Amino acid sequence: MAIAGALMAAPAAQAATQAPALATAAAARTYTPAQAAAQTTAVVEQARTDALVIHHEPARHYTVRRGDTLSLIAQRFYGNSARWQWIFQANQSKIKNPNMIFVGEVLNIPFKAPPRSQTGTPAMPTALTTTSALSGTLSCHGLEELWEEAGGSHAEAFMAAEIAMAESSGRQFATGGVGERGYWQINPNHGALSTYDPLGNAKAAVIISSNGTNWNPWTTFTSGAFHGRC
Repeated sequence: MAIAGALMAAPAAQAATQAPALATAAAARTYTPAQAAAQTTAVVEQARTDALVIHHEPARHYTVRRGDTLSLIAQRFYGNSARWQWIFQANQSKIKNPNMIFVGEVLNIPFKAPPRSQTGTPAMPTALTTTSALSGTLSCHGLEELWEEAGGSHAEAFMAAEIAMAESSGRQFATGGVGERGYWQINPNHGALSTYDPLGNAKAAVIISSNGTNWNPWTTFTSGAFHGRC
C-alpha cells in the first residue's frame, strides 16, 4: 500500500496499530481558541517587527568640528536652526548639556523628529557656549577672526566684519533699540542666539546669515550702510 507518498508493504494489523498513534499526533496539534489567538498575535507582531527592520532608514552621522553648535548643525542639515532639539534628543546618551559639544564627537543626525523622551522636550539653550580670547571692542581684523573662529566661511569674513562694524562699531555689549545684542546686533526674537557672548554672537550671525550667503536680515546690508566700514 502507499503511505505518505512512498510504496511499501504493511500488514493490516500494523496499519491498525499505527492509526491510534496518528490520531494522537493529530490531537496534539489541535489548539484551543486561546492558544490559536496567541499564536496569531505572535505571528502578527513578528511581521510588524520584520517590516520595521526592512523599512528602517539608514543612519546618518556627523563629526563635530571647531566652531560647531547644535543650532549650526541643525541649520546645515535641516535648514532650520530650531531643530537642534532633534539632534539633542537623538544623542542624549552622549550630550548632557546642549550648550557643550566637543570637537571629534560623532553625532547621530535623525531624518525626522525623534519620539519625545519621557522627560519632555529640553528648553532652548541659554547660551551658545563659548568662550573666546576675542572680546571687548574689536577691530575689523578681530571681527574677521571671531567670525572664522565661530565656523564662518573665510571668504565671507570681510563682509561679516563690515556688517558687525556697521551694526555695533565693534562693541561687544552694544544694545539696539529693541534689545539687539552684541557685535552683530542679534534680535531677541532669535531666542538664545541673541547673546553678548563673543563667540555665541558670531555663531548666531553664521547661522542667521546661512554662513554669509544671506545678509538681508541686517538693515545695514539692505541700506548699504556697511560699505567702507572696514
